[in-house]
Parts: sequence; C-alpha cells; structure tokens
Amino acid sequence: MDQRIGFNDLERAPYNEHIRSLALEWVLAELPAQRLTYSDYLTNIRILLLTTQDVDRTSQIVKAVLAQAAQLHKPSEWVEQELKFEGMVEGADRVDFLRFELQQAGTPDDALLDQYNERMTRFRP
Repeated sequence: MDQRIGFNDLERAPYNEHIRSLALEWVLAELPAQRLTYSDYLTNIRILLLTTQDVDRTSQIVKAVLAQAAQLHKPSEWVEQELKFEGMVEGADRVDFLRFELQQAGTPDDALLDQYNERMTRFRP
C-alpha cells in the first residue's frame, strides 16, 4: 500500500527540497508579483503536492503553469490561481470540467473564453 504524503512530510527530504526547487523556478521566472512572496510560492506548491500526492505530477503542473504565465505575460497571482485550479481538477476529467464551468457561466464573456482556451492548451506540446 502506498503511503500518502502528509503535512509533516513536506518539511523532510525529499519533499522539502523538491518544493524549494519549484519555488526557485517560480522566482527565476521573474513574473510580476504585486502581493506574493517566496513564502507564498512555497505554500502554493505544498498545497498542490498534498493534492496530487505525486512529486512528478506536481512538477509537471508547476512548470507548465509557469511556462504559460511567461508566454502570456501573466503575473504571479495568476500562477497562484491556476495552481489552485489544477489541483482542483487533478482528479476530474479536464475537458468535462471546463465545459461544465462554461455551461454554468451562462453567456461567457471574452475573458472567460480566454481562460478556457489557456487551460485547455496548458499541457499541449
């Protein structure tokens, strides 16, 4: 039986090293961050790791979101929002979830459609 990653595990190797490495990548991305700090980056990555329960998947998500943020000139607050989103849909079917979200919005505006497209293309090569 696989052991789940717990809150206390996040402060021990190899998890703490992995979290700090991803946070450093976030810092090096040099995205605008009006209110976020390095501590916030660590917290967001820890939450994502607890959600995914997979170091490799967490790394894939963080790197994909950071790459997209740089490409689209998004701030760190956007990265924070998208990491939360990715954690939320990790166990769900991405396409079904995003279509449901659009459907619930009623008449989607351009911003919602842009967000839909960003999220749909995040993991495409």
